[in-house]
Order: sequence, then structure tokens, then C-alpha cells
Amino acid sequence: MTTPAPGIQRRLAAIFCADVAGYTRLMNTDERGTLRLLTSHREITDREIERQGGRIANTAGDSILAEFPSAVDAVQCTITIQERVSAVNEAVPDERRVMFRIGVHVGEAMVRDGDLFGDGVNVAARLEGLAQPGSVCVSGATYDYVHRVLPLVFEDLGLQAVKNLDPIRAYLTRPSGERPSRTTLFDHRRFEIYWARQFQTICMAVMTEVAKTADLKGIDIPVLAAIMDAPGIRLRQLAERVGIEWAVAKRSVARLEQRGFITRAPDTGRSHQRLLSPTSEGTEVRLRLRSAVIVAQDRLMAPLSDQERETLKDLLRRVIEANVSRVNG
Repeated sequence: MTTPAPGIQRRLAAIFCADVAGYTRLMNTDERGTLRLLTSHREITDREIERQGGRIANTAGDSILAEFPSAVDAVQCTITIQERVSAVNEAVPDERRVMFRIGVHVGEAMVRDGDLFGDGVNVAARLEGLAQPGSVCVSGATYDYVHRVLPLVFEDLGLQAVKNLDPIRAYLTRPSGERPSRTTLFDHRRFEIYWARQFQTICMAVMTEVAKTADLKGIDIPVLAAIMDAPGIRLRQLAERVGIEWAVAKRSVARLEQRGFITRAPDTGRSHQRLLSPTSEGTEVRLRLRSAVIVAQDRLMAPLSDQERETLKDLLRRVIEANVSRVNG
């Protein structure tokens, strides 16, 4: 019996190995766009692995190595990941889609300092190489555990010759093809105003998520940014600058003042008016939140290329400027 080296543990596990199909080509074509989309997908993979009881052992570039105590949980996790990544990819042109290939093997793994290695990991990696983009390839050992439990269709690939290992019995499976219902009703898709409303709702949800880290509301971020951009601004000017109602701006200003992020100074000649300016604490929190906003914005816009993002900004700017001019006459 072989005794493991000090610091190394051996255990039976369902080993999950994934990487992005055609990653080099995608990076050469659109590096920034690919990284944004991969980051968006990794939020899905990492969340699902944790939710299904798995542990991520290693990530390098586009690859993910994880382990699960249960083969059923591991395979169910892969199917959920492929379903949700596919749903995101529906909004992305075919040539820019970031798609995972995933392999799962049940076998012995060696663990050292949290990392996984050994023949079991090598088998999972070879299975991942046999998978097609958007699919999952499992070993015969994995199939034996899951095929009577999970309602999946498995294609028997037979014995597969792989590099530096004995032939592996492999099975291919993928999501059923069913898609969750869309949130936008088909009858409303010809009205831009419905798209704009849904887009605004999504944007504010992202801003709210970021703002929670500073115990603020989502609208407080653009309000604080506007005050920083124009120190000494009046409340009504602030509301117009941000594009919100006066009452909404007033409530946001009250929250920011209570937190010590802004100050109000009397407006000379207008005793009932106050001039709004950021404090040093407000400047610090704004700069910290700005980085988080950029990350959230990249995640939100992940389906778009850099050129498409610039086009979207230009179109939004033109619509906004035209309507502001019309209203102000």
C-alpha cells in the first residue's frame, strides 16, 4: 500500500473539470469582451458549485477544477451551469459566445493545500476534452451513480483512448433544451419604451446591490457623483442633473447628509436655498463605490462588444439630448 506524502490527503470525490471552448480564438478576437463575458459566467459557475455543496480547488485562466462529495450533485450542478450560461449566451452573437465544456469523474483525488491532483483529476480533465461546447462528459463510474437518479439522456461514447491513461468509458449529456420563460412579453417587444423600462429596472437593481455595501440606496450613487461633479449645486439643479424627481433627490440628499457624506451651506441671497457639497468621507466612499460600479457595469454589459457598447451609449445620448431639448423648448 502506497503511503501518501506528508500533507497530502486521499479521498473519493466527484471531480468537476471545466474550461472554455475556443478560448484562445475568443481572446484574440475580442479580449476585453471575452473577459467580461467570462466574468459574468464565472458568477454563475461559482454560485452553483457552492449551492450544490461543491468546493472550487483551482482556477487558472478559463479553467475550473472543483470537487463534490456526491456524483449526483456534481452532475446536477453541471447541467444547471450549462442551462444558465446558455440563457445568457442567447443574447450574444454566435462568434462571441463563451461556452464551457465540462467533465465529471468519480474517483480518488489527492488533496494538498486545498488543491486537487492525481489520476482522478487527470481523468476528469480528459473527459472535459471529449465534451462538446455546452455539454457534459462523464465517466462510466459517474454514469453508474447518476443515470437512474437524474432525468437526463446519456449518449454512450464507448471506450475512449486518452493520452497517458487507460481507455475511459465516456457518456455525453446536456441540458434538455427547455428554456425558462422570458420576462418580456412578445406583444410588447415592438415598443421601445417597454425595453427602456425593463433596462432601467435592471440597472437600478445593479446599483442597489453596489450601494448596499455602503448602507445606501441605489439612487444615492449617482446623486453623490453629481454633487462631487458640481460642488455647491442646488437641490433642484441636482434633480435635473441626475434626471429624477425633486422629492426623490431630497430624500437621497437627506440620507447622504445623515451619513456625513455631504454638507449643506446657505446660499447667499437665497435664505431658503442650500448649496450641496461633498465631504472628505463622501469623496472617499464615492471613489470606492466607483470601482464597484465599473465591475457591475461590465457584468451588465457582458453580452455586448466594445463597439456595441459605444453604439448603445451614443444612441441613448441622442435620445436623451433630443428629448431634453424638446422639453426645454
